[in-house]
Amino acid sequence: MRRKGEVQSREGLLQAENDRSARAGALAAMDLAQALEIASCTDPGMVRSHNEDSIAADAAHGLVVLADGMGGYNAGEVASGMATTVILSEMRQILASAEPYQTDPRTNQTIAARLVREQVLKANSSIYQAAQSQPQYAGMGTTLVVSLFYDNRVLVAHLGDSRLYLMRDSVLRQVT
Repeated sequence: MRRKGEVQSREGLLQAENDRSARAGALAAMDLAQALEIASCTDPGMVRSHNEDSIAADAAHGLVVLADGMGGYNAGEVASGMATTVILSEMRQILASAEPYQTDPRTNQTIAARLVREQVLKANSSIYQAAQSQPQYAGMGTTLVVSLFYDNRVLVAHLGDSRLYLMRDSVLRQVT
């Protein structure tokens, strides 16, 4: 025999679940390109004759990846290109069906943090394997900045000395 309060609680839980599902569907359908303006600029600087930077962005998924091949090392431009390509292509596939704002029950972190961490590690592994298997790439490396915008937040992964800036209300602020 059920008590009236139990039925209402279950109905309330079902309604809350329906609300979450509706929110998830709305967020998955939202194209972040409508809310984000992404600008990028690279420069070889005063010391190098060529640019080892690589930038990739997907405003619809809220993803920006910047890598700067380490100057003076072998194939820095290859490493930076590999990093941006691996991260952007893998994240696009995953974000087509993932909900980055949800919490991973194993780690108690957002899915976004796990996804970015996994793809940075995958890019690192790809660069390392290429450097090990091809002598002309021995020792190549890159800096990295990854930004994932979701649910009114931004998650940033940062390795090395490349910088990320935020411009809001015409004020430029260094984030990394």
